[in-house]
Amino acid sequence: MRVHSGVWMLPFILAYCVNPIYSGFEFTNIKCTSNDKKFFEFEYCYIKAVNRSYKYMSLKAIMHEKPYTDASANLQVLRRFKGYIPITMNVTFNVCKYMEKKNNQNPMVKFFDMVIKSYSNVYHKCPYDHDILVEKVPTQFVNSHFTDVIPLPRGDYAFYSTWFTSGIMRGTLWVYGTLS
Repeated sequence: MRVHSGVWMLPFILAYCVNPIYSGFEFTNIKCTSNDKKFFEFEYCYIKAVNRSYKYMSLKAIMHEKPYTDASANLQVLRRFKGYIPITMNVTFNVCKYMEKKNNQNPMVKFFDMVIKSYSNVYHKCPYDHDILVEKVPTQFVNSHFTDVIPLPRGDYAFYSTWFTSGIMRGTLWVYGTLS
């Protein structure tokens, strides 16, 4: 049996012609809500597109009642099908206890930890006696975590968080994005 002399080149031609699949996360919307404006309110909450390839998210919460020593959060990731449905467990944790020990192994809490460590002013033990800043979280940072750490399929997603002090719901944060 004789093999055509050009057949051995076929794998190299295919490797050259086939482009790698790339998925990328992009912010699409953000909603910050204060349930008790006497306790705190958002000075700003936005997504900014610097250019076609660089977007970031920023927010600032002005705290009217300081200091506080009992903060907790509820975190969840949702995916849009006919509406937004949860795709991760609903995680509630005491932020003050976590910041003291930093030993929670939940992936949602670890992601939260990475964001606040790099882009926020709340990466310290309680009490919190200052306004809350989350500054310039780039889509590239979120993209690396949603595609490398948590391999998610393409689609529309929402990160939902609810914030409490002394057991009272104070506000919510919705961050929407598309993974393509």
